[in-house]
Amino acid sequence: MIKPFYTGCLLALTLLIPNLAKAEPTVLQYQQILNNTLSASEPGVSVIISKNGKTVFKGTRGLANLEHNIALTNQSVLRLGSISKQFTAAAIMMLQEQGKLLTSDDIHKYVPSFPTEGNLVTIENLLTHTSGIANYTDDDDLFDKEIKVPASVDDTLARFAKHPMVFKPGEAMAYSNTGYSLLGKIVEVASGQSYKEFVEQYIFKKLGMTQSSYEGQELVPHRAAGYEKTAQGFINTSYINMDWPYAAGALISTPTDLNIWFSALSSGKLISKASYEKMVSPFKLNDGSFSPYGYGLIIKPFNDYTVIKHTGGINGFLAHARYIPEQKLYVAVLANSNHINPIFINEKLTAKVLGIELPKFKSVNVTAQQLLPVLGDYRINKNTSRSLIYENDVLYSQRTGGNKIKLIPMSKTSFYYLNSNNYLVIEKNSQGKLIMKYFSGLSTTPSEAIKI
Repeated sequence: MIKPFYTGCLLALTLLIPNLAKAEPTVLQYQQILNNTLSASEPGVSVIISKNGKTVFKGTRGLANLEHNIALTNQSVLRLGSISKQFTAAAIMMLQEQGKLLTSDDIHKYVPSFPTEGNLVTIENLLTHTSGIANYTDDDDLFDKEIKVPASVDDTLARFAKHPMVFKPGEAMAYSNTGYSLLGKIVEVASGQSYKEFVEQYIFKKLGMTQSSYEGQELVPHRAAGYEKTAQGFINTSYINMDWPYAAGALISTPTDLNIWFSALSSGKLISKASYEKMVSPFKLNDGSFSPYGYGLIIKPFNDYTVIKHTGGINGFLAHARYIPEQKLYVAVLANSNHINPIFINEKLTAKVLGIELPKFKSVNVTAQQLLPVLGDYRINKNTSRSLIYENDVLYSQRTGGNKIKLIPMSKTSFYYLNSNNYLVIEKNSQGKLIMKYFSGLSTTPSEAIKI
């Protein structure tokens, strides 16, 4: 039953119901999604859709290089950012299968000097972002200045060691690029090779991923340039030395190669089925609850399906790749500008494959006085909240540790995000408390937060 407090919300939405009667989408229809979303004369995306082992669509939209007016192609090589983490996690599983480490090992067996303030931190804690080790990209001074300067792995870890831990291992899940840098070092100690050598020899070369590599100063055929969009227009992205992203985000590839990668990973070609299942299983926290982050991969609902996914973001590039095991469906979107939302594009393509209707939002004018009852903080869990903030006649959503994101009202109690399928609904529970229902990933079941 719809409670009166949010009556009218559903008038602004189209229900997310699978449309099983539709014919299989055509290549033209997939391309039209890209054409309708992006300009041909700006940076853009390269994408792939694969189902049941068969590629059903490869496409691009936009430019790989603005200055030379070079279009993106299926051969264009782009940065992966944090999609690199699943490769690092798989490298750890390969080494475990070789008997060279255990995910239950104390990290001090491999990195004895890294401080953990007397806490036992395991390799598994690093894989699942449950170590409590701080995230170095939250250090603005480091990220803005030092990240441009070459450094050894040991030098970067020594710099990261200056950050205090943020919680006890296993208490929570908090994203930590530092943790994945430590995993890269563990790969090196356990294998006797550099991280770069290991992933290129035992993953890229083994699988025939000919356009994938660890980014360095080498010339890379078909490499796309990265851009940032400012109020004045596009600019070349700021420089980052890949010594810092390292095992957390230094890999480059194409959607075609990513499809080869995930097909091998999920089918047991690279690691055992048991190892893969560990990678795609939620992690049990100390209090018995589960984090949706496995080993380098996130497990969450997508409409009525389960999705295994990860997003990447690094200077000039954004990426999103997802796998729906029930359909053996893989969709990867790589973008070469910070103004593009690859998650939104990926959802559009995935919904088209599965015959899912996208929500349709209609904005309405709402006064500050009407919004006043719903403004404030909503607790998601003991460490995280989402705030609704009204500033300078604009409504924003802000999650703990995140940026403020503009919201568009559909009613006094329902709001959607620009260039996204995500939306919020506020209603009262039986105790009269305000509850925020957050619908994301075209899920029919929202996550909930209670107003503090």
